[in-house]
Amino acid sequence: MKKIYLVRHGQSTANAGGEIQPNAKIELTELGHKQAEEAAEWLLQTLGEDINSICVSSYIRTQQTAQPLLNKLKQTPKVIDGLQEFDLIGFSRLKGTTFTQRMVLTEAYWQSAHPAIANAEDAESFQQFYQRIPQVLKQFATFEPGNHVVYTHGYWISMLIWYLLGLPADETQHVTKFRQFELSIRAQNGEVFCLTLPSDELKGQYAPTITKVRHCTDQNSDLSAQAI
Repeated sequence: MKKIYLVRHGQSTANAGGEIQPNAKIELTELGHKQAEEAAEWLLQTLGEDINSICVSSYIRTQQTAQPLLNKLKQTPKVIDGLQEFDLIGFSRLKGTTFTQRMVLTEAYWQSAHPAIANAEDAESFQQFYQRIPQVLKQFATFEPGNHVVYTHGYWISMLIWYLLGLPADETQHVTKFRQFELSIRAQNGEVFCLTLPSDELKGQYAPTITKVRHCTDQNSDLSAQAI
């Protein structure tokens, strides 16, 4: 059995309404670093040192969130391609905007985006994001049995659940419905979901399952999770 502990990064400057930056370069706030320490402590209390690997996305905020656990276990993280956050609106369109303006643009995207068309040259389409999920699951399938900690993003975890439920990404209405879905289930900063993958010999009998195992209620550290 393979257990993948998916950790949403700590509060980022974008979550806190800070100055716009390219998605990959967004860093943690002081609160985000504190949340990263707390997540590491929870993982150690829950799993001890029985952690086979620690993985991160290519984005700085997941790497910063992983650092406390890496320091404690003296491990080196693996960067997984495809684990990064959804770039729904390119930085070229967001540069110079305020947080309120970004929220308006984001909500407009969710209400009218064509799933196969990217918002800008430096963005990706909804379908491209959707298609990253099975690619990452294939990488997870190569992990050895045991516990693996993977630091990722809010949209990414929501899309994983959407994909595992067999929900589609073919029409604008699917984009809009996903937005409603992800707002209702989005992981808070520092929350953890456990994705359980059946062993190779049981793949045909059992499907992957996912459960939230660490709750961070009432912290409200992600302003971007609030709909306009």
